[in-house]
Amino acid sequence: MPPNPHDTLAIRNLLALYCLALDTKDLNQLSQVFTPDVRASYPFPGGEMHGLETVQRVIAGRLHAITSQHALTTQHIALAPSDPPTRASATTYFSGVHFGKGQWEGYTCTAYGKYVDELVLVPGVGAETAGASGAWRVCERRVEFMARVGEEGIFMRD
Repeated sequence: MPPNPHDTLAIRNLLALYCLALDTKDLNQLSQVFTPDVRASYPFPGGEMHGLETVQRVIAGRLHAITSQHALTTQHIALAPSDPPTRASATTYFSGVHFGKGQWEGYTCTAYGKYVDELVLVPGVGAETAGASGAWRVCERRVEFMARVGEEGIFMRD
């Protein structure tokens, strides 16, 4: 049986929700993105993380001194061959523009990179996208920067 296109759409929506959660600083939404025991690797100090609460805490600290706008671009999603699929992988290019506040107002730092994700279909949770096989969550994330351009000082607390 061919992959369910609604699962691909559900994964795209899930990955977009991550960006919205960061940009609005509503990090409670990350519970709809990651599994409780997620393993994540981000390329900044303290970026090796295990568990949703750790990810929320570290990201909150990282975004404290800035505002941001994250955008997703090129993406490849592969559903594991099963019926219904219970695992998937996704590689998604992103750009994240970070805007300084306070003494750093007017400065920006833009990150270009990719999210490399492993996802699982969560048992017992209903589909959040109509027609999908169920609810998807990221269980492993690796963030790779291709380039960072601008003023890194904006991430420092006043």
